[in-house]
Amino acid sequence: MKAEAEVDRRSVTKRALCLHRDTYKERHLMPLRIPGRQRILLRTVVASLLLSTSASAFILSPSLRTPRGVPHLTSWRPPSCPALRPMSSRSTGAIQESSSSFAADSALNSLPSIQVEGILFDIDGTLFDSDPCHLAVFQELLLEQEGFNGGKMIDEEFFRKKIAGRQNQAICEEFFPEWDRETAEAWSAAKEARFRKEAAGRLEAMKGLEKLLQWITDRNIKKAAVTNAPRENAEMMLQAIDKLDWFDKLIIGDECERAKPDPLPYQIAMDRLGISPENTIVIEDSPSGAAAGVASGALTVGMLSSQPPKVLTEAGCKALIRDYEDPVLWQILEDNN
Repeated sequence: MKAEAEVDRRSVTKRALCLHRDTYKERHLMPLRIPGRQRILLRTVVASLLLSTSASAFILSPSLRTPRGVPHLTSWRPPSCPALRPMSSRSTGAIQESSSSFAADSALNSLPSIQVEGILFDIDGTLFDSDPCHLAVFQELLLEQEGFNGGKMIDEEFFRKKIAGRQNQAICEEFFPEWDRETAEAWSAAKEARFRKEAAGRLEAMKGLEKLLQWITDRNIKKAAVTNAPRENAEMMLQAIDKLDWFDKLIIGDECERAKPDPLPYQIAMDRLGISPENTIVIEDSPSGAAAGVASGALTVGMLSSQPPKVLTEAGCKALIRDYEDPVLWQILEDNN
């Protein structure tokens, strides 16, 4: 009798667990009817919950990341489950974070309707993923400055926050306020010469760039490169893809009264091209450049080659793209031309 009672108890427990599982699926999973890859993500979450009720957060493996073009799952939360946070990764310099990464899809509906007259490009990190070269040079040169950063080599986060997209003069004034102008200019010149040596033969155009440039040519849209890089650097990089003479104008921040993040370089480009801010698109990868584009009145698109999405959206970018093949970019162009 005792043995039979034990078997009976186990049977009842098993049936209860099955009923609980089926009820959960019926109430929470079946109504969602989420297709394909996202269903795999949900199964991963449910399995994790069943295995460990004490889990407080989930970081998905790279193999389960949402593919391009599929909306992120972070907007939906299972009952009593924390928000999902896709694992950050760096691919060809691109930093991809959670939903803000391509939440730009929803923002597209609120973009102003424009007739595209011109497209203005930054160069470093926008036409090329050149930041790895810049980082390597800054790491070497700053390490040579006794006591800087506590004698430690700067990392990528330091570079993104304090260096990327900024004018050499502003960098020197912040890092070495005791330097006179001649010392700062000599150091900057040495840094740029080392960059050109480091970058020679290594620069590759951002994916899809040639397709976009051809689209611009076919429609006779005006175009300019607007950069805080020294002229020698800018010309070297544009020559690397045989586009030095393709741009209608090349605007150098150091040659303007004020460089980015001031909007003046972009305003000068628009004035020289004869285009209006409300019908201009600016493509930028750095917070200082994005701030300049936004302040100029242009529709500013952020390139996710070096900065986290949040940094560019906080700078005012209305849309974010991974490269020039990103569907978000082409939706903007097709909807406004």
